[in-house]
Amino acid sequence: MTSLKICGNLADRLFSRGFGVRDKKCLKLSWEEALYLCEKGILKCDFEEILDEASSHLADFDIRYLVYRDLKNRGYVLRVKEDHFQGKKSYSMSFYPLSDMDYFDPDEILNKNPPLILSIVDGDGDITYYMVEIHEPRGEYFNFPTSLNAKYYGRRYFVFEDLEQLEKSTYGRREGRFGHLSLLEARYLGERGLIHPVESSGEEIYKVYRDLRERGLIVKSGFKYGTHFRVYERSMEEHSRYLVHVIFGKEELQKVSRAVRVAHGVRKELLLAYIKEREIKYFRVSWIRP
Repeated sequence: MTSLKICGNLADRLFSRGFGVRDKKCLKLSWEEALYLCEKGILKCDFEEILDEASSHLADFDIRYLVYRDLKNRGYVLRVKEDHFQGKKSYSMSFYPLSDMDYFDPDEILNKNPPLILSIVDGDGDITYYMVEIHEPRGEYFNFPTSLNAKYYGRRYFVFEDLEQLEKSTYGRREGRFGHLSLLEARYLGERGLIHPVESSGEEIYKVYRDLRERGLIVKSGFKYGTHFRVYERSMEEHSRYLVHVIFGKEELQKVSRAVRVAHGVRKELLLAYIKEREIKYFRVSWIRP
């Protein structure tokens, strides 16, 4: 990782400003630090020469340097690590540089011990920062309707009796003389012995639906927002707090960006739900200005 060693008074001054690693009376600079100091004219060197040399040693150095440069210009003190920057300003955080052509990899993120910040460079060179945290959503709704006489038609279950009970519950919808339930709702109520569904679909999607319900959350379709679910904490009389999107492995950052943008625009929190072995991990992803 080391590109340049300097000694003397300059080494002391740069170290006091958060650059480099001490090597006795000298200072070892990373490639990012050396190029940044060269760009600023603090080091007398050839910018293109250092860029060529750094790129020959580090994959995606162009992306790394643009993120490093942006954070330094924002006032961060940075420590260069193997695959990220440890940044300190008002608080300390790990910044992981990526291209907008990369992927959101849930297993890799879990190995990095979030919270962390994905620092994504797009085709124009603009940088977007997303905070990624592990989140445990919890609600306060654990009520169930009474036993329902539901009948399967196509892709929904229809209810013709106990419509007032259905209307008061957070399951399905009443439509005048009848009500109806989604397959996910029917399957969950069937497991509770309240109806007897025989059809199911989307095994992984259902696991997330059931987990959210077991956490005391009210779960409804998120289709209008381009996600799997919209989720309420206590009551549907309040605005939903979360948009939940189920991911099955690596997800294109472009798709994650769209989901974050929609959630931010409607004042909700985006959760990416990922089934890790038998456990469901929820990543809360939010746009930040570092």
